[in-house]
Amino acid sequence: MDGTDASILQRSGRYRTWIMLAVLLLLAALVLIYGCNLRNRWRFRHIPGPTPSWLGGNLKQLNVPFDSHIVINRWARQYGPLFKIFVGRTPVMIVTDADLVKQLGTKSFMKFHNRPQPIMRFHHGSQTEFEEAGMLFARDKFWAGIRATCEPLFHSRMLRAHGPLINDAASGLVQRLHHLHTAGSVQINDAMAGLTMEVIGGAAFGVDFHAQGEKKSPIVQHAQSLFQPPSSNSFAAMRYLMFAFPFVVPLMYRFFILLGAKRIQEVMEAKGYILGTSQRLLSNAREASKAASSSDSSSSSSASNSGSEDEHDSADPTRNSSNMLSLKTPAATPDADHDIVEGVVQNRSQSEVQPNVTSVLNRPNTGSDYTPACDSPQTESCQTGDSRPEQAVPLLSASPAASSTASAAASTSDAASVQTPGEEGRASRGWRPSWYSATEAANSSTGQGSPPQPWWKLDSWVTALAELQFQRGRAEGGYAYQGQVPEGHSLLYSLITARRKDDLQPLSDLHICAQAFTFVLAGYETTSTAISYALYELARNPVVQSKLQAEVDAFGRERQPSFDDLSSFPYAEAVFHEALRLHPPVTPFIALIRESSRDTELNGLRLPAGTKVGINVLGMHHDPKHFPNPEEFQPERFLAGPSGPVSRHPYAYIPFGVGPRKCIGHKFAMEEGIITLVRLLQQFNFSLDAVKHGGRRLLHNCLITYTPRDGIWLNVEPRNKSA
Repeated sequence: MDGTDASILQRSGRYRTWIMLAVLLLLAALVLIYGCNLRNRWRFRHIPGPTPSWLGGNLKQLNVPFDSHIVINRWARQYGPLFKIFVGRTPVMIVTDADLVKQLGTKSFMKFHNRPQPIMRFHHGSQTEFEEAGMLFARDKFWAGIRATCEPLFHSRMLRAHGPLINDAASGLVQRLHHLHTAGSVQINDAMAGLTMEVIGGAAFGVDFHAQGEKKSPIVQHAQSLFQPPSSNSFAAMRYLMFAFPFVVPLMYRFFILLGAKRIQEVMEAKGYILGTSQRLLSNAREASKAASSSDSSSSSSASNSGSEDEHDSADPTRNSSNMLSLKTPAATPDADHDIVEGVVQNRSQSEVQPNVTSVLNRPNTGSDYTPACDSPQTESCQTGDSRPEQAVPLLSASPAASSTASAAASTSDAASVQTPGEEGRASRGWRPSWYSATEAANSSTGQGSPPQPWWKLDSWVTALAELQFQRGRAEGGYAYQGQVPEGHSLLYSLITARRKDDLQPLSDLHICAQAFTFVLAGYETTSTAISYALYELARNPVVQSKLQAEVDAFGRERQPSFDDLSSFPYAEAVFHEALRLHPPVTPFIALIRESSRDTELNGLRLPAGTKVGINVLGMHHDPKHFPNPEEFQPERFLAGPSGPVSRHPYAYIPFGVGPRKCIGHKFAMEEGIITLVRLLQQFNFSLDAVKHGGRRLLHNCLITYTPRDGIWLNVEPRNKSA
């Protein structure tokens, strides 16, 4: 090689070095610019708020889930009733003013009627359809139709029917506390979790969940796993990266699936278990209804024609007019979306991928010693304790007529040849993995609108482990309740005959199961936490506890309060309201957040379409302008009613939300809370555990719900019978 060639190579090496350096500098500049989030900072420059840091925004300052409520309240005092924070790259407006809440929830509801989808979502493919069909995250006219359909289920007639159910659960709790108090202080929020889950089992699913036994039933374990805030450093890092780089959330989710992340496996199995339970019970309800209809039809054929129709209607719950929830609406118009939502507003002002997945799906959960109980056994396997589920998937059909087809399809031992309702010879369309066929059949059984993505796509294989956990939980949930039929007043049973208001179509199994799942999310953790906080405050304030016991004693210590007796307990109601004021279970990040559908103004400040607005309910409840001495527990604030004195703003106290998207079950939660407090105060005195709570403020987690970080530990002492 001569000198010229050596010189050329040397120059080319220098060029490559400079090019690589330039590329690295360009990438560094892009990352720097990206982390500064200049576009969003500029768009919301006119709104006050704390200065976001590079890349993470205000995440580090918020310290989610531990101190975010404290930090937000401090910022509210510093920046005023409307300020902005950056959760990673996402700007979120925080409202801490009753007038602005009124505008957001009622006056301008048509501009803020949707909740945004959370960034950290653990689902994929067809699971997304299931989660978005629930009332919590449903949007636009679909939400309006589902809401209008479900509202009759929480009228006073239904609440009155649930009174005995709540009393039965409270009796079980009383017995449990009589047993637990002998061993020392009791973690009362754990005991309340069993009570609220048992109530949900009866009210939403129509069966006994056996949630208050010595061992936690699987349904309680799975529900708790959905709310348990992950605390590992790896998950904290993942959370930071997800908020900083939202576009990589799907990739990170799949990456953690491949790593076999325990948290994702728990969430997948929990959601599958609750869905499988809903499916099985819904299928059982339809079969029972069909059997009752056939029996009545046979008996009525020998009766006179004049009385046969009336008898048939009374025997068939799917035709009984008292159970019919169909709602008539005008024909759809080009502006139907707006009209339907507007109508609701007006009405309220009134492991590895296994080659044979069926071997996994067909075995019960061996991780628990809990044995499912069958109150009304109808199958041999339930009576004898057979360890094999009757069928893995599908558990039910998209319509009553297809039930037998789905059962026949599921009974095959080869999941690859499963035939879904209305389709035969699926195997003739070519080979497909067994886990994919199981998912395909299960999704078809709930009437989901879209099949899973093609099996040959890489993403299907990447998410197969999570799908396996989901379908395993689904099969186990169905197996646990295969011999039980929901009672007629339950949400599942009542929704069989319901029709959506937006299109007058019957609810699919997917929609019904999604509402049951939402009822678990909305009614389990929040209500148990609210009752726990009420008992905590009673334990801290013995004078208030004595006043409440005097009211309870005047009613009678041996009587069980009914729904019609609630008016006899104004002080108990005030105690529960005051506990909800001091410790509202909802946070600005999930239930109390809205998304603007168009450009609008709030507090004179312009907000572009798509802006997320959260309500700082904790800050409002602790505002001395509305609640003097806000840190003190004073039930007398609410003796004039939930609105309090005339001088108090009607939107200053909103523990259940505000406007048409206010918690649909808030009256049911109040009924459950008051009856439970009365039943417990009839039997016990409560005091704080001095070791665990003495002289220290209660620490909280604030993520999905507002909960005690280390639990609430109370000394429980039975009252003297003569007291």
